[in-house]
Amino acid sequence: MSHLAISSSLSVSLPLPRPKQAIEIAPATLEDVDFIDRLQKQHRDRVGWHPRGALEGKIKLGQIIIAKNASGGCIGYCMASDRYMKREDCGIIYQMNVAPGHQRAFVGAALLKAQFDRSAYGCRLYCCWCAQDIEANRFWEAMGFVPLAFRAGSEKRQRVHIFWQKRIRSGDMTTPWWFPSETKGGSMEDRLVFPILSGTHWSDAKPMILPGQAPRADEPRRIKGPVFARARKTPKPEITPTPKRPPLVGALHFSMPTQPQVCAQKSVEAQPKPRAKRTKAKNDPKLVSAARELRDRYLEHLTAHPDELLPQGKYEVARPRALSKTAEAALQSPLLLAA
Repeated sequence: MSHLAISSSLSVSLPLPRPKQAIEIAPATLEDVDFIDRLQKQHRDRVGWHPRGALEGKIKLGQIIIAKNASGGCIGYCMASDRYMKREDCGIIYQMNVAPGHQRAFVGAALLKAQFDRSAYGCRLYCCWCAQDIEANRFWEAMGFVPLAFRAGSEKRQRVHIFWQKRIRSGDMTTPWWFPSETKGGSMEDRLVFPILSGTHWSDAKPMILPGQAPRADEPRRIKGPVFARARKTPKPEITPTPKRPPLVGALHFSMPTQPQVCAQKSVEAQPKPRAKRTKAKNDPKLVSAARELRDRYLEHLTAHPDELLPQGKYEVARPRALSKTAEAALQSPLLLAA
C-alpha cells in the first residue's frame, strides 16, 4: 500500500475554505478581458497562455468566472468547462489564476467551489493538468484532488504534466476514476498518458516519451541544438547605382542598352522564401493501444482496491448532493408532472 493510502473507515470532517476578505464571484464579461489577459501573461510560465480572441470566446461561452473584492476590483479568475474530451461526467480546469497580494487567502478555493456548484448536475469529476515543477500542485492536493497520471510536456521546456482529478459530489466514494490514454488537442504534439502507480509520488522523476522517439534508460535524453534559434537576417535590398549621364556628340546620345528583365529577376530572388509547415508528429498506434490497455487495467485495479488511492485534501470544496434550485424547479414543471 502506498503512502497515499488511508483507511476507508477513517471519517474526517474537513473545514470549509473561507476567504480572508469579502469577495463576489460572477461570470466574467468582456469588460474583464484586459485584467484576465494581463494576469495570464504575468503568470504565463504557470498557467499557459490563450490569445485574446480565445479569451473573449470563452467568456461568451460562460467558461470564465471572476472574483472581485468589496471595492469591485478584480483579484482572480477561473477558466473551466464542465465537459472534457466529450465526457459529460468530467469537467476540466484550464486556468486558476489569482493576482499577487491575494494568494493564499482562499480566493482560489472559493473560485473552485463556485465552479463546482455551477456545473451540470451530471458532472461528477473535475480534472486539471499541472506542470510538475510548480507550487500549484500543492494547491490541488490541498483541495482533495488525486494525482492519477502524467504525460510529457513540450520538448523545448522538458516538463512533465501531472493529471489531477477530484470527485466533486460531497461523500461520493463510488464514481470511477478516469484519465485519457492520449492527448491530442492544443499546440503540443500528441502525448501518451501513463498512470502514477501505487508506491510512487507525483513529485518523483517521470520518463518523457515523445512521438517518434524511444526512451533510453542508460542516459538522460537531451535536446539537440540551442533552445532558442537565432532569427534569420533579412537580406538587405540591393542599391542600384545611378547611371552616369551618357556623353553628348552633337544631338546624338551614346549609351549601353539596359536590361530590365535581369533587374526584375533580381528583385524576385530577393524576396524571402515561405517557411514550410511543420508536420505534427503522431504516436505509434501500437504504443497508443498499449497505453490504453495500461490505463484500463490500472483503473480496474483502483476500482477493486479503492483504499490505495483516496484523496487527502485539507479543505472541503465539494458540492452537496441536493439538487440545485434550477433542477428542483424543472422537476416541478407541468410537462413532467403530466408525463
